[in-house]
Amino acid sequence: MKLSTLAAAAALAIAGVSAPALAQNAGVTVGAKVFGPDGAEVGTIEQVQGGNVVVNTGSLTAALPAEVFGEGDNGPTIGWNKAQLEAAVNEANQAAEAQLATAFVPDADLYSSDGQLLGKVKSISGDSFVVALTSGEFTLPKEQVTMQNDKLTFLAKAADVAAAVAQTSSEGQGGD
Repeated sequence: MKLSTLAAAAALAIAGVSAPALAQNAGVTVGAKVFGPDGAEVGTIEQVQGGNVVVNTGSLTAALPAEVFGEGDNGPTIGWNKAQLEAAVNEANQAAEAQLATAFVPDADLYSSDGQLLGKVKSISGDSFVVALTSGEFTLPKEQVTMQNDKLTFLAKAADVAAAVAQTSSEGQGGD
């Protein structure tokens, strides 16, 4: 299953599919069933964190902004039926994968999740890639790379990457 963060809501908004107004007491809680405008079940809420609500449709998982949920006759409701939500999430995932494939090339700048420039991609092979950092070259997992704010991003904060690099460097020099 894929988790598309907020992309589904953005894609649906662009597509002109209306969402219900936020209901303060919409019953948006973990385990609650979510319904579409036709009253049919869309999925189940798996997580509520901050302003996001993670909904599992049985086929995929998507994080939607809490403000797209309203209060319906059967419980929390959104302005999309299951097929519309899944189509929007799949379309958003395909667009994101295409954008990543275009950007994830040798010599591309690589940023941390907190927006700091880490270095440049040197090479890509299999499930990993080599990045040239100021402290040397390191191999990182490709699965931890995404696009964030139109930048190629490694899903870790700069300080965490620096700490891991320092630990790896000291181990390579005979440290514990």
